[in-house]
Amino acid sequence: MKFVILTDTHFVPAGRKLYGLDPAARLSIAVDKINATHRDIAFVIVTGDLAHWGEQGAYESLAAQLGRLNAPVITMLGNHDKRDAFRTVFPNADRDDNGFVQSVRVTDAATIITLDTLNEDTPDHAGLLCDARLKFLDDALASAPSDRPLLLFQHHPPFDSGLRYMDTIKLANGEAEWEVIARTRKPDYLFMGHLHRPIAGSWRGIPFHIQRALTHQVAFDFEAEGHIPGSHEAPDYAFVTVDDGNIVIHQCSFLYDGPRFSLHDAEAQAAQSVEELRPSLPPS
Repeated sequence: MKFVILTDTHFVPAGRKLYGLDPAARLSIAVDKINATHRDIAFVIVTGDLAHWGEQGAYESLAAQLGRLNAPVITMLGNHDKRDAFRTVFPNADRDDNGFVQSVRVTDAATIITLDTLNEDTPDHAGLLCDARLKFLDDALASAPSDRPLLLFQHHPPFDSGLRYMDTIKLANGEAEWEVIARTRKPDYLFMGHLHRPIAGSWRGIPFHIQRALTHQVAFDFEAEGHIPGSHEAPDYAFVTVDDGNIVIHQCSFLYDGPRFSLHDAEAQAAQSVEELRPSLPPS
């Protein structure tokens, strides 16, 4: 199974920009790249913060771009999203028995669990898994087939990253999530967004991948307090392959427009400047 991960699209209504960037223009480029490059993917998953302020117009603009993808799309919610406006535009999105945007998909290659960590009752953007959502996770983990990998997706990380402000708005009850996992089953991989940085590691023995945002990024800054330092670092998406129990993740830049060349090309090796570097491969 192959799939693509996007996150933190932070859409605003058509014609508007956010932090000087146009989220729709960025996603449009990503969609073109994904359609041209990954023709055999099972799905594209967008792991939350679909819209920045949660307006219906923002979701309408997002739906127009996601509708251009040649693969099925799984949408998740993050702390910037609003359920009612989202449901109006995406009426067929995942819905559990309690109305949360989360699901379990069992495929031949893996079991996919998506969680809804949006807490609309808090003003600080921290995430939450209430009792109903913890029960959903408990049932999903306990019933997942044991003969294939289990992949868990959620917007908010349940642990600290070292980014000071972001660590104050992580999943508020990460210990409760861990208690469910500890008594049922550890996911084989945990995928998240929220932090707007490419981060990998393991949480209590569970390998994790935090996807870089589509739009603005959080700067690599472990000192800033009281605010979130931002940047315009280049975005990317993740291309994931699950095959025979192995999970491989590639970060794919879609805004790079520089030269492509063979590392075996003698003239390329001899170039003393970028200007001398004659492209020897076609654009990707």
